[in-house]
Amino acid sequence: MGFKLHLPAVTVAMIIFCCHASAEPAPSPSPSPIAPVHMVYPDNATDLPVATEPAGSELTEKGRNIRGLYVPYPRLRSWKTRRIVRWVKEIGADAVVLDIKDDRGRITFTRELPYTKGYAHGEVRRMGKIVKTLKEEGIYVIGRLVCFKDNKLVRVRPDAAIRDRRTGKPWRDRGGLAWVDPHSEVAHEHIVNVAKAAAAIGFQEIQLDYIRFPVENSARYADYPNRVGSPERYEAIAKILSKVDHAIDIPLSIDVFGLTAYHPGDEDGLGQSLEHLAPYIDAISPMVYLANWPRRYWEYPKPSKTHALVSGAVSRIRLRLGDDIAVRPLLQAFKWRAKNFSRYFIVNQINAATKGGSSGYLFWNQSGNYHKVAAVWKNDEKKKGAE
Repeated sequence: MGFKLHLPAVTVAMIIFCCHASAEPAPSPSPSPIAPVHMVYPDNATDLPVATEPAGSELTEKGRNIRGLYVPYPRLRSWKTRRIVRWVKEIGADAVVLDIKDDRGRITFTRELPYTKGYAHGEVRRMGKIVKTLKEEGIYVIGRLVCFKDNKLVRVRPDAAIRDRRTGKPWRDRGGLAWVDPHSEVAHEHIVNVAKAAAAIGFQEIQLDYIRFPVENSARYADYPNRVGSPERYEAIAKILSKVDHAIDIPLSIDVFGLTAYHPGDEDGLGQSLEHLAPYIDAISPMVYLANWPRRYWEYPKPSKTHALVSGAVSRIRLRLGDDIAVRPLLQAFKWRAKNFSRYFIVNQINAATKGGSSGYLFWNQSGNYHKVAAVWKNDEKKKGAE
């Protein structure tokens, strides 16, 4: 690549803080001169069950080539099922990502699991019907499960929380939300239970988000009381992946920060060493939103640079993990910090993902505004019809 970026730890933390929880979503990859590395399986990791099947083996052909979008939780809660289906089809998507556990810890579809009692949970009571109807219309349905950012579980089980060494209370991020300790067996059990329940009502894939340690500036005060011994962070993440992988019989995918494509190992402290997570997943979605890169990348953006970053992230992950694992990037469908936000902005990202060898792609807009994406997809359909 024709450009390099060397970021101090504080800058990296600021970039990746926002993620999906911001008013308009978030983080992105940071290019690095570090060369890709070969697959490294966690032979030295402790207490990690061997994967029951080769990575990627459960993913269907449909799941390997999708053009999808995130459906905001409020629409699931308030719109009728047919309206949701009509909206998705009118945009032109053939796959959707629905929240099953959001970034506040709310379980959207049930109150029947441990730690899911109360009004905050189970607000989409007809989730099973929504999933069934979408599938009948040929739409691939993915359940998004936020893992360790979980304010609700901390309230019920404070013993599972990351602690703040300054106060002894649960550590909180800049948004004021608590996180659970990635080493916590309580947190692991909760995640597994939600994944199993979602699979039971018909979801075709479970996508784990916030599958990482917090690394913003104040995370230096974070204490992990459930940590036993001295495992690497990626071992804790691999451990929960192995548990979910063994608990469900549908594909498992993860969202990761785009910068992991360029950073072998776990140099950013996220616990997202891709080679160590790969044995348990079928698909991976690097979040390649340019909006949360350093200012010079979004203030005066060049389409060619955006194209190179997206394409490079996809191709490097494929090179590092092999062809069995589907790489489907999360692309930017929001105008925040995108001064050239237009149809071409959308097309440029799609072309870049395709050039990098992606297995489809997913668009993210937290408010559900996909007008420009819809215009691009409809234009593609017109071209196909004219051929």
